[in-house]
Order: sequence, then C-alpha cells, then structure tokens
Amino acid sequence: MPGERSGQAEVVIPHAWLLPNLSLDAVRALQRADTTSDLDRGDLRLSGVEVLVARNWVKEEFWPRIQDAVQQGYAAEKTYTFLRAHADRRGSRRAKK
Repeated sequence: MPGERSGQAEVVIPHAWLLPNLSLDAVRALQRADTTSDLDRGDLRLSGVEVLVARNWVKEEFWPRIQDAVQQGYAAEKTYTFLRAHADRRGSRRAKK
C-alpha cells in the first residue's frame, strides 16, 4: 500500500467503542515517544513500534473484542487493564538450527 509505514503496529479504535471525554493527552502519556496518536473523525488511531491501549479508554462491552482494533502488527499481550500491540516482526523467520 502506498504511504504505509512498514515495521509499525497500527490500532484503530472506533468512536463507538471509546468512552466519552477521552483526552488525547492521556492517550499520548502512555505511549512511547515514537508513537503517533490522533483522533480522526472520532476514531482513535495509534501507530508505532509498540502501542498501548488502556482498558479505561474503552467501553466495557467492547474490551473483549479490542484485538479486532489491531489493523497492522499483532496483539502481543492483553491483560485485564491493557492491550500491547507490536509491529510485525521480520518478513520471514530465521531457519531453526
């Protein structure tokens, strides 16, 4: 895809899933310095090498489906309080020795 940044995880959380009055500053405070965060037409879009999503940003009924918001990369860890998404690893895996 043109314009696609390789080596980045991307999470897009639909507006309907987000709790009202979510502050973009609160979202950015949890992210690594190289992560981009923005609210695009109400949807929260996060991209970077590692992206964190806090449970207190998402309505309770949508938390069980939060992995569906990962557009690129993979959900590396999901706990009761957060989801951590990582960028895709290398395009191919090393051969086992």
